[in-house]
Amino acid sequence: MDIQEELKVLDTLPGVTFVGHPAGAGPKYNTPLTPKENFRRFIKGEGYMWTPCSADFVTVMPQELADVVSRDFIFDKNVPENLIHAGGKDFFGIDWEYVPTAGGSMVRPGNPVLVEDVTEWKKTVKFPNFDEIDWEAIHERLKDVVEGDRVVVSWCFNGLFERLISFMEFENAALALIDEDEQDSVHELFSGLCDMYDQLFDKLHTYCNTDIIYFHDDWGSQRAPFFSRAVCEEMLVPYLKRVCESAHKRGMYIDFHSCGKIEALVPCMIEAGCDIWSGQPMNDRIMVLQNYGDKIKLNLAPPMRFAMPKNEEEAKELARKSQEDIDEFMGTYGPYMKSIVVSAMQAGNPKLYETVYTATREAFAS
Repeated sequence: MDIQEELKVLDTLPGVTFVGHPAGAGPKYNTPLTPKENFRRFIKGEGYMWTPCSADFVTVMPQELADVVSRDFIFDKNVPENLIHAGGKDFFGIDWEYVPTAGGSMVRPGNPVLVEDVTEWKKTVKFPNFDEIDWEAIHERLKDVVEGDRVVVSWCFNGLFERLISFMEFENAALALIDEDEQDSVHELFSGLCDMYDQLFDKLHTYCNTDIIYFHDDWGSQRAPFFSRAVCEEMLVPYLKRVCESAHKRGMYIDFHSCGKIEALVPCMIEAGCDIWSGQPMNDRIMVLQNYGDKIKLNLAPPMRFAMPKNEEEAKELARKSQEDIDEFMGTYGPYMKSIVVSAMQAGNPKLYETVYTATREAFAS
């Protein structure tokens, strides 16, 4: 095994842009397995060779999807400037506004709620028709990106509870989960959303070769979950399970992006069938890895430094600090590399990739 030979860059892979900036272009390394095949084995626990990391992945979020534009997360080619930071209407006609200080969008203030009474949601909620989108054109535009050896990731805005919030605002959505008079209607609505997700996943898999659905549904605040485990198991797990099944039956995986201090709800994610959890640092992630690392992977990354150096001296200092971040990350999570996916900037941080690849390639081969 000659790791330096395996880390030889053979080519530069095509990429996309994110909010007008290059994203997703990256090096093609001389690895003994393709990143896609290694990732599949990693998730299955079967004969993988290294921990999947940064440049193994590419994100694709077509501009034709209303949710993608309204939330300002377009990962695509040939994106018109008028779609960047545009906000606008999502799949359901709800108006979102880009907020520069947040780097993302929120439902436009003063926007009338779509659902005032969840028991009457069928009167106002109209599901999108994904057959109206020119998916062939999407594939033609992105085929050099999605037909390669990297793992293709597509994000899904919004998840079940987040979607309910967008329909009727947070307080009403939270109450609907526990109000016996509303729960049946919430079940019906979530079931309809699962049908919609299933259709969307099919399109993404067929035309974008998507391998991972990065499914967004925040479940907590900085201090605690929004709801109890019992409520989660009753109101959300059955439908998150359907989301996972929609991905799994197509050979895709679910990376559950759920913010907040929600380590207590990890068993719910496992019960639903999530393959990966992308959580936040306020969680006791070492505890999660120790207790559940054989049942779910964690998507983690060292802190990344985005400053633009003004001269060579600043560039060297930035590189030094970035290496310190990587070393600290590896020192903390090194013993758990069989249970984590290491993410970073789309193009991949070469030092991060080299560090993770070398350490895990040697460890897994021994």
